[in-house]
Amino acid sequence: MKPPQPAPPGARPAVLQPSGRGPAAGGDALALAHFVRDAVAAGLVRDVLHLRLAGMAGGLRQGHHQRLVREALEPLLRPTRARVFELPNGDIVAVAPTEGRHLRSAEEQLAILFAAEERLPFFRRRLPEEAAALLAAVEDSLVPGPAPAESPGMAHLGIAPPPEAQALTAAELAAMERGLGHASLARFLVRRPVCRLAPGDAGPEVAWEEWELGWPELCGALLPGADPSLAPALFRRLRRLVDRRLLTELGRPAEARRLGRAGLRLALESIAEAEFLRLDTALGPEGRGRMTLGLSAEDALADPAGFGFARDFCRGRGWRVAIDLDAAELLAALPAAALAVDLIRLRWSPALPGLAAALPEDRSRLVLGGADRAAAIGWGWEAGITLFEGRLLRPRG
Repeated sequence: MKPPQPAPPGARPAVLQPSGRGPAAGGDALALAHFVRDAVAAGLVRDVLHLRLAGMAGGLRQGHHQRLVREALEPLLRPTRARVFELPNGDIVAVAPTEGRHLRSAEEQLAILFAAEERLPFFRRRLPEEAAALLAAVEDSLVPGPAPAESPGMAHLGIAPPPEAQALTAAELAAMERGLGHASLARFLVRRPVCRLAPGDAGPEVAWEEWELGWPELCGALLPGADPSLAPALFRRLRRLVDRRLLTELGRPAEARRLGRAGLRLALESIAEAEFLRLDTALGPEGRGRMTLGLSAEDALADPAGFGFARDFCRGRGWRVAIDLDAAELLAALPAAALAVDLIRLRWSPALPGLAAALPEDRSRLVLGGADRAAAIGWGWEAGITLFEGRLLRPRG
């Protein structure tokens, strides 16, 4: 059985979603997530013994083996403030104070119990240093299977093109443009909450909502089977046209009032369009103060002067400006002036922890997107990030 992959201290109970494999074990998993979160927040030091029974042969997960495991752990519970958690997949986690040899005694008993095994199914961890890996194991027990893989091309926009997708042609682009003339984009808008989530808080708090177009649905409706990302120049033209249509709809006075605290991601060229200026006017100073405008790092690299103008113009009008980095490696490539924004939005990937040194010192300016696993939220906490967007976030109320 492979040991759990390390993953940062993160997911709180309101974030994790039980898989329904037994209410008692599910409750223990959430209780363990609570415990780990509090340990991280308080700097509480604890030793952890993790029994990976889920990956063992079925015969070793029978009732009498479970009883023998509990008997081995029982001496640990009586004289100490230890706790034992049973996870939905059959794993058992014991958490004990660091003083004394009770945990070591339990390990010795378990080593005898599993002496015939080629590899002992348990190992030590330490809180708070290894909270990340422990929370990842909790998440795996509740939500089995790996997170869906990112699709190439327009992954940062949520597009997962079908296997037979073809590059967009100029004729097809013209057909899509004609289709846009009759389509209402409102039904393709997706709202994604950005939540403030700090280790000591009771749960996620919605800071604002990102209003994004559902590109797979929109492209599927306009021209099924075409993948605009395979023709970047044509896609850029399409993106500008879609931005203009979206800004026209949102710029209507009733729609502008309905936006509230919202975020929009626009192509750099769209800032100079008349439709953006109409939305800017319809929002007024108060409305602009509630808005977050996202511009891409690729645009900043391709046109630094244009990016600087758009950023300064929008900030001068009261918008909050964010720069979107689909890959953290872009941080090193961006000129310092491009980072003179209110927010920097990163997208989670397993490679991100190795690039932590490139992050700005003021972590309150960072938003971590793609927080679809406990590993992402956990690493974000370790890095000092408290703003997240992703599937794991389920704000209360």
